[in-house]
Amino acid sequence: MRMPDVETLEEYRAIYHREDVWRPIIEKICNRHELLDGPCTRGPDGTHIIYMVGRSYVVKLFVPLFQQDFVAERLVGKYLEGKLGIATPMIVAEGEIGGWNYLIMTRVPGRPVGEIWEDMTKSDRQRIAAGVGQVIAVLRSLPVEGLEPITPDWAAFLSTQARTATTRHQLSEASWDPTQEIPAYLALLTQLRSEEFQPTLLLADITREHVLVSKNDGVWEVTSYVDFGDAMVGHPDYELIAPGLDIARGDRDILQALLLAAGYPESTLNEVLRQRLMAYTLMHRYVRLADVIAAIPHARNATGLEELAHIIWPVC
Repeated sequence: MRMPDVETLEEYRAIYHREDVWRPIIEKICNRHELLDGPCTRGPDGTHIIYMVGRSYVVKLFVPLFQQDFVAERLVGKYLEGKLGIATPMIVAEGEIGGWNYLIMTRVPGRPVGEIWEDMTKSDRQRIAAGVGQVIAVLRSLPVEGLEPITPDWAAFLSTQARTATTRHQLSEASWDPTQEIPAYLALLTQLRSEEFQPTLLLADITREHVLVSKNDGVWEVTSYVDFGDAMVGHPDYELIAPGLDIARGDRDILQALLLAAGYPESTLNEVLRQRLMAYTLMHRYVRLADVIAAIPHARNATGLEELAHIIWPVC
């Protein structure tokens, strides 16, 4: 089967939502593995092409532009099977079609927490945040041997992120320019690059769309996690950025529930931790301050990085 000619991100975006392009490919994969046990429906938007097949399976087709995502998803999906205390997709088959890699995985229970967050009570949200923190605590307890393909040179990784920070964090609709203040936080980064730490497995993108929840006896609980394409090995604090910004969104109680469950003693929820988290916010691969401010309405009141740090990281 001839696959789409995709050499640039723009070319990929132009065909990303075209059913006439992807459905025949997915159906061919399903026929190859005899998995057509029900309707084949397009899954949620993301970096790669996802289809739900009946009630049992998910097919994830990886665009070659981001080959490392396939490496991470395959490696970590197999590594974490049965280890997190919640459900994760089990890889049941894999292959390649026209130079594109794919995985076939089991479906897992639950709904993305983002779909029902607004209907949850405050206690529900704190419970979910604590559940996410517990997942992070488990990740930190696991050895990283065998995960070398997703283990970057951490100092080099941070140096690369530092060089591109001012470009990522320009604000077009703000009364202040964060790029003028970033160097002060990069001074902290110099310390982060040189410090010794115990590397841990990072999912690196724990967001409302990847955390799945179910209601058990009238109580919402974290039941599943999906998407390991961004996983890497690195500093444990880096893992807090995605859930801290996307799940807590500036809510002190929710953030503290997350941190305490992740294993941070209450005595460490202080200004030092806030500064570290702000530094890693500026260095994170997928964070843009413009998006953070759009998602956290009261962050729009900030007039500088220090004030913004207090709003989005209310650790104490």
